[in-house]
Amino acid sequence: MKKVNLPLVASALTLLFVTITFLHAGEPGYRETRIKWKRERISRGLLWIHAHTVEGDTLKQNINILIVDTRKKVIDIVYEPGQGRRKADIQAAEAGGTAAVNGGFFNAAGGSVTYLRNDGIIHDTDTATAWPRNANLNGAVMVEGTGRVHLIPRATNEWFDKNSQFIDILVSGPVLLLDGMAAEMPGTSLVTARHPRTAIGLKGKRKVMLVTVDGRTVQSHGLTLHQMADLMLSLGCSDAVNLDGGGSTTMWIEGKAHGGIVNMPCDNKQFDHEGARAVSSVIVVR
Repeated sequence: MKKVNLPLVASALTLLFVTITFLHAGEPGYRETRIKWKRERISRGLLWIHAHTVEGDTLKQNINILIVDTRKKVIDIVYEPGQGRRKADIQAAEAGGTAAVNGGFFNAAGGSVTYLRNDGIIHDTDTATAWPRNANLNGAVMVEGTGRVHLIPRATNEWFDKNSQFIDILVSGPVLLLDGMAAEMPGTSLVTARHPRTAIGLKGKRKVMLVTVDGRTVQSHGLTLHQMADLMLSLGCSDAVNLDGGGSTTMWIEGKAHGGIVNMPCDNKQFDHEGARAVSSVIVVR
């Protein structure tokens, strides 16, 4: 892995204007982009910052970020397989959430296609047949009973089973960052094409960033996963894992307009708040 140095990591969340550097210069249309962020404190331990890049930027992007202090807020992975797929706002509200993003990858019936444990329970059969190895799905989001969140390269199902101190575990990926360095990623279309994206990152020991970038519209083009890794580095994350994206990308905040959907989900092929897709799991902030 190649170390990447970014000049504004320490101050990226305290400045009104932030320069985001997309370092993969071989990807067309990207250079330094100056972004004006809007900030709103949702509640104690939860900050929302967002921006729609303005005319003259290299490519249009619509970015939403939740910054969660896990000393003051709880992060849960919510998964209810008996309910099938449901929209993130519905699942999050029923779980008593204040905010949420969509979670992991799933099949048409709404079942997780990766290892998933929530509230200490594995709802689906834990077999290699159910959860085979996948080059893209090489990371894991884990939540301790203490509330601390960990992002790691994927372990074996047996290792996850034995480590019961993690009450919530979600295998996803690819891994975007490890120890402040951009991770190597497979050359799959999931990585190299521009899509809407959802990711989770760690800043220090107790701050978690939940990030969505919209895409597939003229107003927001989406990112490759190399570019998403650059964005997470620019925001000061040391570790980051990609979550399900595309039409699943959704961010919800309780009490906001449009039923709380603050990003522009693309499942209706419009740049509006109405295109949220029914998903299998959500990452909820309480």
